[in-house]
Amino acid sequence: MKPSKKPVNPVKKSSNDVLKSQQSNKQKTSVSSLSLFDILENHFDKNQRLYLIVILGLAFTLSFLCFDAKISLANDDALYIESGAKYAKDFFAKESFYLANAPLYPTLLGLIIKVFGVNLMVLKCFSILFFCTGLFLLFIAFRNRIPFLILIPSLLLTSINFPFLMFASLTYTECLYLLMIGICFYINFKCFDKIFSENSTLKQKIVPSLLVGSTAFLFLITRNIAIVAIVPIIIFLIYRRKFAESGIALAMFTFLYFFYRFMVKAIWHVDQSQYEGQKLIFQKDAYNPSLGVETTAGYITRLIDNAQIYIGQRFMYVLGFKEEMSTEMPTVAGKVSEINTTNQLIVVAFAGIILASLYFMYKNKQHILFFSTLFFCCILGANFIALQTSWGQTRFVMIYLPLILMAVFYVLYHFGKILSFTQYIFPFVFFILFISSAKLTLSNAAVRFPVFLENIKGDPTFGYTTDWQNYIKMTRWCAQNLPDDTKHIAVRKAPMSFIFSSGKEFYPIYNAPYNNTDKTADSLLNILRKEKVMYFMPAELRSNPDMYVENQIIGTVHRYMYFIQVKYPNVFEFVHQEGDLEKTQLYKIRWNYIDSLKTSGI
Repeated sequence: MKPSKKPVNPVKKSSNDVLKSQQSNKQKTSVSSLSLFDILENHFDKNQRLYLIVILGLAFTLSFLCFDAKISLANDDALYIESGAKYAKDFFAKESFYLANAPLYPTLLGLIIKVFGVNLMVLKCFSILFFCTGLFLLFIAFRNRIPFLILIPSLLLTSINFPFLMFASLTYTECLYLLMIGICFYINFKCFDKIFSENSTLKQKIVPSLLVGSTAFLFLITRNIAIVAIVPIIIFLIYRRKFAESGIALAMFTFLYFFYRFMVKAIWHVDQSQYEGQKLIFQKDAYNPSLGVETTAGYITRLIDNAQIYIGQRFMYVLGFKEEMSTEMPTVAGKVSEINTTNQLIVVAFAGIILASLYFMYKNKQHILFFSTLFFCCILGANFIALQTSWGQTRFVMIYLPLILMAVFYVLYHFGKILSFTQYIFPFVFFILFISSAKLTLSNAAVRFPVFLENIKGDPTFGYTTDWQNYIKMTRWCAQNLPDDTKHIAVRKAPMSFIFSSGKEFYPIYNAPYNNTDKTADSLLNILRKEKVMYFMPAELRSNPDMYVENQIIGTVHRYMYFIQVKYPNVFEFVHQEGDLEKTQLYKIRWNYIDSLKTSGI
């Protein structure tokens, strides 16, 4: 058989039909007639290994230049480590099983902590490893399936992106999630080859369909919102008219989920799911349950508002075009300033580009790009409906950057193929994005790297604001002076205290009532007595981390103490204080005083 006959093989054509045809044509076209796209595509194709090394080298090097040796001020970062330490201490204990979010990441941290201990630097280095491996797997998954002209620029921009580089040195799930996207996409694309092959029988397609359903389960245990990942998979299979295969994939996903729930109950004796802690999404206000449950109209409003917050503001920050938070936003409560006409126009333009990209992918049978675009659209849509507008964290949209860039670049690629004179727009857009990303990354690296050097020299508080420096000092004072009683000290940021005290447990207070009644004080005290709480550690932590505004603090613990003190004025005994401005204090609860008042009938 002659080699020239191979491209007509229907098995090969089903997965890479358009791309392989283009690559074959490139070899037959004379150099003088090559367009700019052809020249660039040939260049990337011939030097793909070199560009992969450049992408991974930039990601690795810049991750350390932007490295943050400190723990993040957000609670989740420390919470994962604390949960991982519980796994390391007693993997099969009931209290070890992680229910706050998806359990895979804390489980992996538990294995790392079992070997290296609660070593923050080691854990952060694993995040960098996950980040670089995720980029590598995305390259391998998409290679020879989409044009290199789209793949390499997308991953190159991701490798120098500051928000990604920042999370590469934090113990969040983002880098593991990127790694999981790479793994699952690689598996799915290989399975799609078999499923869409005209020469494969239904029996031969069963195993690939089961594997596709299994990847949806992997997404679920990696990230809570990724339970939606099964939706684009099923839609894609139905779109390709693979109805039986879609049913098999859905059945496998359902089986694995309930089998997983069964095993959790059998091993850890936990009859709860990872979504137990996600009830906040059903409230109108995440921090004020008294406002009631969200309505259908409220969810629609959330979708619209979150689209402006995440696409209009956060994603523009990811690209380097805007500040992360609106400059008009004086406080956390002022996030409404990000809901404005400018951001609305950005959302409309973004939606138009993505929808156009989907249409062109459908028209040109770019099935792999169609799937990846459908994937991030479904999950972002679910995010915008579920997330409270008061949260607004950049990471929720940042993680899909490489997939979004592929979709955007495909629109430029499509028009460049039709109108050759528009091909110069592609490198121009890439150049603008590269400059804006590099500027954001290098400016932050210049600030962060000197702080990193001070941290590794032995000053873990360097780089924190005054409020957090005092919180850290108080946590360490408690660990040194009350080493056996830290779990009886009520704090607002218990996982953070766990890290700063080198693994001491503290009692967490995440919520406090807003209204005071005759029964409020005693109901709060009953909880504290049951948990054997003996101390309160109120800290004047800023409500807006970037700005000190007098009396604008995270007042959960203060409010908790106030309601008790209204009924029992002398209930708290001062013990210790760190700092004067933005101070952190320690008070002991006088349980004998409370009991004496109750005995006397007061």
